[in-house]
Amino acid sequence: MEQEPKRDQIINGHGTSSGGSFRHVKINGAGTLHGDVECALLHINGQGEIEGGLKADAVEINGSGHIRGPVHAGKMRVNGEGTFDGKFTCNELKLKGSVNIHGNAACDTIRLEGGATIEGDCEAETFHAKGGFQIDGLLNAGFIDITMFFSCRAKEIGGEKIEVRAKSGLSTLLNPFLPQFAAKHLHAEIIEGDEIVLEHTTAKVVRGNRVTIGPGCDIELVEYKQSFVPDKGAKIQDSRQL
Repeated sequence: MEQEPKRDQIINGHGTSSGGSFRHVKINGAGTLHGDVECALLHINGQGEIEGGLKADAVEINGSGHIRGPVHAGKMRVNGEGTFDGKFTCNELKLKGSVNIHGNAACDTIRLEGGATIEGDCEAETFHAKGGFQIDGLLNAGFIDITMFFSCRAKEIGGEKIEVRAKSGLSTLLNPFLPQFAAKHLHAEIIEGDEIVLEHTTAKVVRGNRVTIGPGCDIELVEYKQSFVPDKGAKIQDSRQL
């Protein structure tokens, strides 16, 4: 017996519906789905909310989306604001705007342009950020590339290659709207990797094979194996070769 094709769930204007298993879920306006949702595509144009978890092959949010349960997605694009209350798992996350994840996040690729708040750990193969972020736990990725337009914070950072630089200009325009990301500076307790290049970073310990400490840095201890290149204007209390 052939399985019946899944139906689409479309909300135009303002409406609510039950969760379930669908082919496509489209919200054009303001819509709420009560319960877990499984679909091939979730597309929000406006304001959408799911009162449960989400499992989707692809997600696109243009406006505002709020998922109150765990998320497992293939590709996700957020143009605007996304809020996720549970564990967040995604193959590829692209953000232009802001995202709030109230739990751990695990992705293959993360590309952020804007602001991100993650209340747990963040793990990825590649982590690209242009903007600002706050990660309450560990940021761990094979390749970490951070261009700061405003403040960045993580309790600990670990990766094979870590590059951190500051971008001038845009933060002055954004500061009134993003006060939590006001200053272009990275704060972390421990930064550990193979190849590390830092600018405008404050940390207790930086540990790596090849370490370059650039301008605007304030580091208590640098531990390195192969090479250590400090900027003349950086504040480094102590350094030692392992």
